[in-house]
Amino acid sequence: MIKIKTTPNLYGVTLMGDYDDLDKLYDSISNYLSFYNDTHEEFPYNEYEYLLSLNYDIRHCYQGDRNFLSVDNSADRLGEWASPEFGLPEELRKKYKDLYEKHKNGNLYYSVEIIYPVIFHYMLSFEEILIEEPTDEWLDTETEFGSIWRERYSLIDAMRDRAALINLVGMLWENVQELFGREIAERTYDYFMESGYTGSASIYCDALIHCELVQFVKMNRQEKLMYLLACLYEQMDVYNLKEYPEEYKESAAEYKAAIDALNGRGEIRFPVRDDFYDNFEEVYDLDRPMRRNRFEEFLNETYGKDPDPFELEQFEW
Repeated sequence: MIKIKTTPNLYGVTLMGDYDDLDKLYDSISNYLSFYNDTHEEFPYNEYEYLLSLNYDIRHCYQGDRNFLSVDNSADRLGEWASPEFGLPEELRKKYKDLYEKHKNGNLYYSVEIIYPVIFHYMLSFEEILIEEPTDEWLDTETEFGSIWRERYSLIDAMRDRAALINLVGMLWENVQELFGREIAERTYDYFMESGYTGSASIYCDALIHCELVQFVKMNRQEKLMYLLACLYEQMDVYNLKEYPEEYKESAAEYKAAIDALNGRGEIRFPVRDDFYDNFEEVYDLDRPMRRNRFEEFLNETYGKDPDPFELEQFEW
């Protein structure tokens, strides 16, 4: 069973599952994203690659390159919750004892931490992809390598993989609910479904990550929550909140309160999407490719130097 929970210091989430859970999720993401990318010419290829980066973390996770935990759910625990209230017949107690002798070990669970701006990006992008149900005509499309999809994939395969992604997105929204509370989570979800999603480009997502790493060491827990709420709205796009504040009154007020709380601290800088692109265009041409080191220089100069906490042993998620 896949589990997702917020890390103690609110930097991101911990994604956890056993080997089979993660292996199947990896395959579903890879298969369905490839299927969707090949059947939708309008789908940006760089977005396809960015979403596939989730599989990079999942693969290293179940290979044991990240974290792992032995969970005590071995055979000797069978029936332990039922036994105090109902009691267990002698023959069942003997059966459990025999099982324990054969299966003494618990499950090994693997986990990996993923920072929040990326989690929001995955959640919103997958949600947009899953709105459209696959059709039989999709299977007549050529794969990236020139074969026809129906030669290796079926609608039943697509249904299975799509269900895995729906479950993943549901858990991510559930995490948003645990993070902000039910009312705010429902409003952000309603805003997303009503106003549509313009797509948060990966370059902006990287800026949000950079600023989170720079700013969170200066913030208390409430300020971190305000940062993450503003981050979620900005990745959905706040155009409608600004243009139609009465129609989205509560969401607009929540977003403004989050930004005001951050602006109230002079040393905190939140990269509002429009301001980020304005600043970026003053320095670089968005239509031309740019080396990664130049982009990192821009982020360091504009929003403060990244302390690279992932390279420090004392970094606590």
